[in-house]
Amino acid sequence: MANRIFKESQTYFGTWVMYAIILVEMPILILLIVLYATSDDKQEMAIALGLVLGTMVLILTLIFNLKLETRIDGNSVSFRYLPFIRKWRQYPKQAIKTAEVIKYSPITDYGGWGFKGNKTTKAYSVLGDEGLLLDVGDKKKIMIGTMKSKELTIFMENWMEE
Repeated sequence: MANRIFKESQTYFGTWVMYAIILVEMPILILLIVLYATSDDKQEMAIALGLVLGTMVLILTLIFNLKLETRIDGNSVSFRYLPFIRKWRQYPKQAIKTAEVIKYSPITDYGGWGFKGNKTTKAYSVLGDEGLLLDVGDKKKIMIGTMKSKELTIFMENWMEE
């Protein structure tokens, strides 16, 4: 297994979340356009339309740029959650007591997707209900979401044995 690397990159692009946001935003935008067309005060409606459109663009831009990247090599487990965590967070193999691929409930276990946590447990996920749970000592656990649980399970079994 020497020199093997596990890499995964997860985004919201093309997922149900992106489409749900678009489905919510489109009727609002259409309503504002109709109100603008029938309004007597075009300047005021243009400002409102611009503000709403700007907010929608910012939300979609944020969602399109959210990305969870995971990299596991022979020496460490690394991840980052762009655009919020730009630098790779790295946990050396020697510091990891246990590592297992788990199935979890995002809402009840961690309060949803994204990056969540408290002093002892941190969770980083995009979508899904599977992840890599790392025990890094000092009563601290890190859960990194994955969409490749079967591949990661096989990789981690070999990784921990080395």
